Amino acid sequence: GLPLLRRFRFARLFRQASRRPEGIMTSAAVADNFTSREDTKKQKQLQEARAAGTAAPETDEATGKMINPHNPSFITAAPWYLNQDKPSLKHHQAWNKRDAGTNDWYRRGTKGDVKTKFAKGACENCGATTHTKIDCVERPRVVGAKWNGKNLMPDEFIEDLNLDYDGKRDRWNGFHVDDYKEIQDEWERVEQERRNRKAAEMEERAKLRERLKSQKKALKQKRKQRRRQLRRQAEGRGSDTGTDTGDSDFNDSDTDSDTDSDSDASDDEDLGEKMKDFDKSTSTVAAKDDKLRTTTRNLRIREDTAKYLLNLDVNSAYYDPKSRSMRDDPFRHLKDEDAGVFRGDNFLRSAGDAKKLTELTIFAWDAYKHGEKVHDFAQPTQAAKMYEVFKKRSENLEEEKKKRAHG
Repeated sequence: GLPLLRRFRFARLFRQASRRPEGIMTSAAVADNFTSREDTKKQKQLQEARAAGTAAPETDEATGKMINPHNPSFITAAPWYLNQDKPSLKHHQAWNKRDAGTNDWYRRGTKGDVKTKFAKGACENCGATTHTKIDCVERPRVVGAKWNGKNLMPDEFIEDLNLDYDGKRDRWNGFHVDDYKEIQDEWERVEQERRNRKAAEMEERAKLRERLKSQKKALKQKRKQRRRQLRRQAEGRGSDTGTDTGDSDFNDSDTDSDTDSDSDASDDEDLGEKMKDFDKSTSTVAAKDDKLRTTTRNLRIREDTAKYLLNLDVNSAYYDPKSRSMRDDPFRHLKDEDAGVFRGDNFLRSAGDAKKLTELTIFAWDAYKHGEKVHDFAQPTQAAKMYEVFKKRSENLEEEKKKRAHG
């Protein structure tokens, strides 16, 4: 019935379309693109000549540069749907390449538009049309702008930047130097205030020092006068020449003693000032004054020679700069009396109680092999006592062997 009739109609329409001029043009285009065997052979010979350097290479239509004749055909030949007749490599370029937008950034603030009526679809809280109530950053109002229509906020700048790869990952994009200028000014104000306070403190210290000196001088003058009066009363002398000479000698000695005491007091004051300012110093190793010399716990004393400077021979003990260790002895070629104190880091492992600990560990291993329940780490006291008894027995056996040998 009906489906069969439709089939006949479609077949008739298809035959009519194939007789149209468009079909003729399509077949003509296919015929134009057809290459004979001879043309293909000539094209191949030309390609070999270009690869050998006897023929000029092809030139890119888009850039004007030479196309490498050694490129394979699947690189130089463009896809058929691009209709690219002339030689070019522009089909390798990204068709969706974005323009560089590294310096672009989002605008801040609002547009500043004044609204008098609530717009449909705007934020129910503040009245801006660029966001909704869920995204609103304004303080939640008791009565929103949707219901009272008052204090409608302006719209923000909404921008969709088409940033490239570098623009998205540039951490300094959108940074303005003027914004950081405020922080710099604040730090400069703080630094200036600290300098002013330091100067005021130093000035106050200088005034206090001068005041103390003047008080000391006045006290010394009183003591001089008092000593002079007591001496005159004791000797019973008047205002004759001999008394004046003695007084002058006494004054000279007092002056000398005062000078010495002044110098001692000034030294004590300087020492006190240095002790007070030592905590504020940023010295990491030691102070400049010998009286205040101190060393930091984690640093070696700078007067000690570094390990790698003990022996400058290239073939001497190896120095590991990462762990700062020299395990071997740098003075192995010297005699014991000529070698220094340092014998290598491994020498310390066999010095002191380290050797005793190693002997105790070996004894515990041997005793455990022979069936004794002893462990130098789990029961160190028991292991040490057993090792002491073992040493005494060994000594007794040695003495008995010696007596038998001599008897």
